[in-house]
Amino acid sequence: MAVDLMQLYTNMSAVASGIFFWAAFLIFGFIARRYSTVFKKATFYTALMIAPSGILLYSVLIMIKSSPLVKSAAANAAIQTTACGLLFLSAVFCLAGILKFNSLLNELLKYKE
Repeated sequence: MAVDLMQLYTNMSAVASGIFFWAAFLIFGFIARRYSTVFKKATFYTALMIAPSGILLYSVLIMIKSSPLVKSAAANAAIQTTACGLLFLSAVFCLAGILKFNSLLNELLKYKE
């Protein structure tokens, strides 16, 4: 019973942290969109807003994996692999968007000097 409760707590905290992390990147995407509008420069804000969706998909897949509906070890392994792959792709695309936005901010700082 205690193990099941701990597993439930772990999964719920993974989902909650995934939602908060996704929301943070969404807000960051809105900020990049404002910079794009004001300075008429490409910030790839859509990447910053769409790429973190892999974080949410990871959380959902982890919840599906831990549900009583999935009993097969092979299905659990496939779900875990897919979830980790989506999380990795999401991280790569988020990093690319952040680096692009950072390069724009560095360019704007040069105009200040």
